[in-house]
Amino acid sequence: MQSAEHNRQWRVAAYPEPGELISSRHFEWATNPIETPRDEEFLVRTVCLATGPAQRGYLQAEPSPFLGQVPVGEVMRGRGVGQIIESHHPDYRRGDIFVGSLGWQDYSVQKPRGAEFVFSTKKVAEPMRPLSAELGLLGQAGATAYFGLHEAGDLRTNDRVLISAAAGGVGSVAGQIARLRGAKQVVGIAGSAGKCQWLVDELGFSAAINYRDDDVDRRLGELFPEGIDLFFDNVGGELLDTALNHLALGARVALCGFIATDYAAGPQAGPINYRNLVARRARMQGFVVFDYWERYGEAEQQLRRWYRDGQLKNCEDVAEGLEHMPAALASLFTGANRGIKLCQVAPDPEGLPRLEAATA
Repeated sequence: MQSAEHNRQWRVAAYPEPGELISSRHFEWATNPIETPRDEEFLVRTVCLATGPAQRGYLQAEPSPFLGQVPVGEVMRGRGVGQIIESHHPDYRRGDIFVGSLGWQDYSVQKPRGAEFVFSTKKVAEPMRPLSAELGLLGQAGATAYFGLHEAGDLRTNDRVLISAAAGGVGSVAGQIARLRGAKQVVGIAGSAGKCQWLVDELGFSAAINYRDDDVDRRLGELFPEGIDLFFDNVGGELLDTALNHLALGARVALCGFIATDYAAGPQAGPINYRNLVARRARMQGFVVFDYWERYGEAEQQLRRWYRDGQLKNCEDVAEGLEHMPAALASLFTGANRGIKLCQVAPDPEGLPRLEAATA
């Protein structure tokens, strides 16, 4: 999967037009010499890269105040996990496992947290195979679900919970956490009959709604006759507006993402049913997972415990090879992925213990 002599990279070739789906045409394959780290730096070999809808936001001619633009010609930004293979920093040794903004490439020169970094970084204290879990279940996807539910969503026992994009990376974890935390009902919204069946049969959702074929408004009325206590929204747009019409008294809406409208062409209308926030004494709160960086250990500890106890499934959808990274990202916008979409760039290092789940 990986060359030992050169650094393969995906560089930004062009920005998508508004409403245009992301594709390989927006990236350029390049091969360059591997850089040498200087004092206080270290060289990381990429093992696995994460995908996320926010990466589409890096590719805009007019950058948003929240997502920094990646200039045309530069290596595409991407969060990853890798192994340090050369170091000139006393706190980061050869063989250590490192998580940070590695970029879409085989190798990257890194610095410690706080030095010219867009996102927080860490040296993994207890690395285990698969290292992909450091980006998924035990990393950003898991932490997003965990803190979004508990902080923005104020998850409570016996809540009736709705999750949009429930078969995606964050949604599939969020639904399981809600169930484990004692939610009375967990309903997911997904884009196919197969995904809906997977949510119910494999992940323990109470029910699922196929937004492509079902009348979502009618189904929400049937499934939530007393209203939705907590809506964890990854989508925005029409689904958000429809859900607002079914809120229970004192409901909470946790805004995680808005993939339905954020990159669409033309101006987008806001929710009409927002007045129900007043009528139902409800609240709607957005959140950014990196605001909880200092508490990631809390989420990781609990998620690891649930997984080892066999209560939580690690739902990874892994593409093999750096060359497939553009397609992996594109799959998030077409509904082709199921679970946490990742790209394995190189094999996990040998000798790491395995993250094991209990078996029945």
